Amino acid sequence: MLSQAGESRELVDSLVHQIIHGAKQHYHLLTLRTDTLAAAQFYQSLGFRTHPHWEHTTHHLQLSAATYHP
Repeated sequence: MLSQAGESRELVDSLVHQIIHGAKQHYHLLTLRTDTLAAAQFYQSLGFRTHPHWEHTTHHLQLSAATYHP
């Protein structure tokens, strides 16, 4: 039996994976902005990366082979 925290994490993981899957059909890049270390670590665990020169986003995930330059 999972704890409530474990179940919540699984639900959030599932929702984010669904968003990523849906976004792949329409976008080349998925970006987000967060201000907490826990959220940053969560998104990085899902494959999101950081780029120090991007002003309006803290994390991005490349969804296709197309190159994106901010």
